[in-house]
Amino acid sequence: MKTLIAVLTGCLMLVLLAFAPGATGAEAASRYAANYCKTRYNLCLARCPDRVRCFSRCLTQYKYCVPPAPSLGDLL
Repeated sequence: MKTLIAVLTGCLMLVLLAFAPGATGAEAASRYAANYCKTRYNLCLARCPDRVRCFSRCLTQYKYCVPPAPSLGDLL
């Protein structure tokens, strides 16, 4: 009887954890895109010897930035 109660309690906990509120896939994807694009923007500014001329180019690249699709290596 104790084993049955322990198994049922474990199953209930798994079900509750599965439906717990957390970051959805869309939220995670938007965070990934924002971090990726901001990193590229900062790298673009760091490579510029003359920030005044490069600023508009980097800003345009940041505005139209599209992150690549995640690969299987990103998931591991």
